[in-house]
Amino acid sequence: MTRKKTLSSIILWSVISAAFIGPGTVTTAAAAGSLFQLDLLWAVTFATIACILLQEVSGRLAIASGLSMGQALTKKYGQQTSTWLKFILGGPVILGCAAYEAGNILGAVSGLNLMTSIDTRILTILITGISAIILWTGKRDAIGWLMTFLVGLMGVAFFALAVNRPFSFLEYLQTSLVPSIPYGSELLTLGLVGTTIVPYNIFLGSGISKGQTVPLMRIGLTISVLIGGLITAAILIAGTAVKSFSNFHELGQALTENIGSLGGVALGVGLFAAGFSSAITSPYAASIIASSVFAWNNRWQRIIWALVLLTGFAFGISGVKPIPVILAVQALNGLVLPLLTAYLILLINDPVIIPSEHRHSPFYNLVLVLIFATVLFMGLNNIDKSVSSWMQLSTGHFGIMVGATVTLTGFLSFKLLALTSKGR
Repeated sequence: MTRKKTLSSIILWSVISAAFIGPGTVTTAAAAGSLFQLDLLWAVTFATIACILLQEVSGRLAIASGLSMGQALTKKYGQQTSTWLKFILGGPVILGCAAYEAGNILGAVSGLNLMTSIDTRILTILITGISAIILWTGKRDAIGWLMTFLVGLMGVAFFALAVNRPFSFLEYLQTSLVPSIPYGSELLTLGLVGTTIVPYNIFLGSGISKGQTVPLMRIGLTISVLIGGLITAAILIAGTAVKSFSNFHELGQALTENIGSLGGVALGVGLFAAGFSSAITSPYAASIIASSVFAWNNRWQRIIWALVLLTGFAFGISGVKPIPVILAVQALNGLVLPLLTAYLILLINDPVIIPSEHRHSPFYNLVLVLIFATVLFMGLNNIDKSVSSWMQLSTGHFGIMVGATVTLTGFLSFKLLALTSKGR
């Protein structure tokens, strides 16, 4: 395994870390640090490890089977059943890419607004236009290099904010490894996990794995996602410098007061890099789903990413916030992520699809099932919030969500045991 191939793999997989560190991650991680100091740092650790494991399964499935996600579903469940499965799994994720694209574009614009007085509408047009040009090239290597640069830019900016915080190494170590959920932090804890493990990244990982070997994939993926996790941790640590904030300008002012002029500039640079990278990777992921799940040709892939980008631009330039759409998409994606995780676990353990040398140990399956239970509970919580907000009902149906999580996790475990016993 040469250094050149290893570097190429890291650059390729940098798309994943660039994708999950968007304006939403900046907001969630900074709020976690602001409200609870370092207490939720462990959630970033958990989310990073879980993201690596799920992305590894997604990549190994594509490499070991030689099949796309859509082809693997067809092989396991047949043409008729797999057709509606593809729409259930892939459709809401593409809608999610479109719904959140306005936030990505406006996040990049907000970062630039912290450093320049150029009109917001002009910046929105520029960000959208440059994103379209990059996506039109369709070159994985070029997109990978750009994402590597933007991730590096985020790293420098947010680490510059975090380095001045007065915490000891022991405090960082303890809060990174020992779970703690202070009163009132439940939603932010789930939010930190939810901003790191996102459905479209799983499809994206499956799509970009083609042509790689499993060892190369693992190295590139692990290093890239670890860097992304460290950046998220740095944002949380930077957030401990402020007491509260309601928007990025307020956060920039608070950081400037606490850290100096570097605070506002570093936030602007980091926020721009986070928003711009996500503004590219979100439509890019939608086109990958169109290819790997629905097997649509290049023309339709371009139509899909163009529609996602134009949807984000339209909402961004108009200033209209599609709250009902976002709530509906949150509910759908809350269902899709655990469902996708369950199918990944079943596909990677299927002896008909995966050769024995590429299947993993029972312990790995146990960890994956625990991750499934976590994302299922997180998804049910998102559905509860979205439906309750839409219908103006009370939230916090904890008992129902725990019962559903235990029942469905048990059902998945039963299916997994039946499947693995066949492969022996």
